[in-house]
Amino acid sequence: MKRVLLFTIGLLSLTQVFSQDNPYKFQINNLKDTVVYLANYYGDKLYYADTAYADANGKFSFKAIKEENQGKYAVVIPGPKVFDIVIADNEKIEMVTDTADLAGNMKVIVSQNNKIMYEYMNYLNARREDREKLIAQSEENEGNETIIKALQEEFSELNGSVIKYQTEVADKNAPLFIAKEIRMSIDPLVPMELQSDQNQAYYYFKDHYFDNIDLNDDRVVRTSIFHNKLDNYLNKTLIQNPDTIIASMDKIIARLDRSSEVFKYIVHYTTYNFESSKIMGMDKGFVHMVDTYYKPDVAFWMDTDKLKSIQDKANEKRNTLLGVRAPEVILMDTAGNWISTYKDGKKKYTLLYFYDPDCGHCKKETPKLVDFYKNHTPNDIAVFAISSNHDDKWKKFVAKNDMEFFNMSIPGRAYSDAEYATNLITSGTTTYKSLKYHETFDVLSTPKVFLLDEDHKIIAKDIAVDQIEGFISRFEEMRK
Repeated sequence: MKRVLLFTIGLLSLTQVFSQDNPYKFQINNLKDTVVYLANYYGDKLYYADTAYADANGKFSFKAIKEENQGKYAVVIPGPKVFDIVIADNEKIEMVTDTADLAGNMKVIVSQNNKIMYEYMNYLNARREDREKLIAQSEENEGNETIIKALQEEFSELNGSVIKYQTEVADKNAPLFIAKEIRMSIDPLVPMELQSDQNQAYYYFKDHYFDNIDLNDDRVVRTSIFHNKLDNYLNKTLIQNPDTIIASMDKIIARLDRSSEVFKYIVHYTTYNFESSKIMGMDKGFVHMVDTYYKPDVAFWMDTDKLKSIQDKANEKRNTLLGVRAPEVILMDTAGNWISTYKDGKKKYTLLYFYDPDCGHCKKETPKLVDFYKNHTPNDIAVFAISSNHDDKWKKFVAKNDMEFFNMSIPGRAYSDAEYATNLITSGTTTYKSLKYHETFDVLSTPKVFLLDEDHKIIAKDIAVDQIEGFISRFEEMRK
């Protein structure tokens, strides 16, 4: 597993070697006279939490972790090399290993959580080897249906034995944190009577996905398993539609204590997942999360400035969500005439193409747009190419590329003369949103494309020019 180590504090004081006051004691043979670190998991990342100094015999210790901060941790030695530990249930810890194989040679002297964890890890490693052998046999016997069927049965038996082992260990050690962590790894079992119906099986699995995770225990956020389960639910289990994900996550979040770390983690990661998604339309989820949860009395982990920043970001995206009627743009064409994306070129579809003549990618995409408009576009589409500077460079770019559609830009005087810009707005010549189209349409980079229907509602955005025709064809099929 790839681990990301993040420095979150400055100079850490060195914990005394095997101090009597330190409950977490370690000895790593062949390690001597060096600094070692204790790091805590938060989701799938590791953050440095404490520092110690290993003596000539490889002995060192760390001070106690408060109960509310306990969970999965890791010891980091030069290399860097890492081994995981469980700090939970206020246990003392004594462990011995060596640099040759930190995990493989681990001996847990004190700590029931860690004894169980390392036994569990050894079991999984052995089963992983069994699985790799079955995969190799499957590749060797590809095409032999009889052998492949038998190997598939072995796969099923192997998977069943792992689940049985996990369940037994979790049940037997239920009071301990490691039992909760192991149970988190177990997917919900769909009842036999539902397995023959794919839809019923899916909805049962989705609705019971978090059954084996104690969402009332803040320590779960300090494990990578919880993060991985949440990520899998958001990106693989749920249908990748913003409305579906919003409904499912709101239902889960409603079950949580709003002052808990679990609430904070799920809200934060769901918001981030929406914001960073490459799937068109997922920004609707981002706006919903901000509107619903990023309030002073809800997002307790954010200060006023950070709240305002994320709220501003949501407001920037609000005008350009799929299904929203795009704001009207009124700007000047090459001849000095004011044209409107609403009133001019009324067609079945409207394409807004935001670009910059100096943009390298725009120089490649614009000729494609011209070719699309001339050779592949039906007569029911209006194209508005929108730039920021009404100058000779822009006009030459339009002429050079033979851009025979609507070409619009902001008058240069509007940038330098505030009174002129204000008069343009108050007289109704143009609008504030038109002069500030970068903010209105969230144009952070160019080119940026919006495809609108006959009501000027956004049906596609952030698509490449060579995807426009295919999208229109699919949209037409959907409307039949």
